[in-house]
Amino acid sequence: MNLRSVDLNLLVIFEALVEERSVTKAAARIGVTQSAVSHALRRLRVAFDDVLLVRTASGMEPTPQAVKLAAAFKGALAQIEGVLDTRREFDPARVRRTFHLSVSDYVAGLLLPRLCRHMRLHAPDAGLSVAMLDGQRGDETVAYEGVEVRLSPTRGAAPAPRTVQRLFQDRVIVVMRADHPAAAQRLDLEAYLALAHLKITGVGASLIDDMLATSGRMRRVMVKVPGYYRMLEVVASTDLVASVPAHWLATAQIPDTCVARPLPLAALSLSFDAVWHPRNDEDPGHRWFRESIAQVFRELPRGRARGGRGVAG
Repeated sequence: MNLRSVDLNLLVIFEALVEERSVTKAAARIGVTQSAVSHALRRLRVAFDDVLLVRTASGMEPTPQAVKLAAAFKGALAQIEGVLDTRREFDPARVRRTFHLSVSDYVAGLLLPRLCRHMRLHAPDAGLSVAMLDGQRGDETVAYEGVEVRLSPTRGAAPAPRTVQRLFQDRVIVVMRADHPAAAQRLDLEAYLALAHLKITGVGASLIDDMLATSGRMRRVMVKVPGYYRMLEVVASTDLVASVPAHWLATAQIPDTCVARPLPLAALSLSFDAVWHPRNDEDPGHRWFRESIAQVFRELPRGRARGGRGVAG
């Protein structure tokens, strides 16, 4: 089929018909008359040589061909609308583009529930595509269309480059079972290095080890796990200790049998940075998405990690 023979306005109506399953609802959504939608459907059936939607007792049902076409058109139309958004005032309540986000395991648990609630409330027709950072790609690269929220070590708040926004700073704490011999002692650096450690691999996993290496030291990493899921159960039932961000511990389901102590590396703190391609600096939609992420971090509770049971904040 020659694309020049297809009115792109028909594709907008087609997408509405497939999603609404009703001529009346599709017309109301687009802001045209029902007769205009019916006429467009007739033209679409001729153009694609398929009935596309079939009337049933429960509404209009798309044919397999219509489902296939709608899936392809949705991405293309979202891309077109995303480009047009850069040339007009951005309204999140009306946007229908998909935003792209890359996060690490820890950041996902902290950010995604809050960000998704924010987007469903303020941009209900916007999509969100999330990819997990694996720590293999260098910090100098960032996906063209997306935003990455990265975890990185900081020593003070140095001026950030133009494509980086500092979102939040956190600290690392050491979690262990409550009756661990080290729980009753002062956890200085020598005592910390002598313990058996569980290490969560992935983005930011080697921050502590890199800092220790600068002074020729290393910790005894006995177990490595790929993520935070069920990690506390391992700590609660063994002599292993784990060094984790304080705000993750504040949001996790902490067993009563665990306690936390300050990490004896006072110089180490963690920052969360939003990173994006500089070409997206002036994109109103992209800017709204970045600000939404920043707002989530501004609203994070700033209290103690957990009260009682010897857990320090």
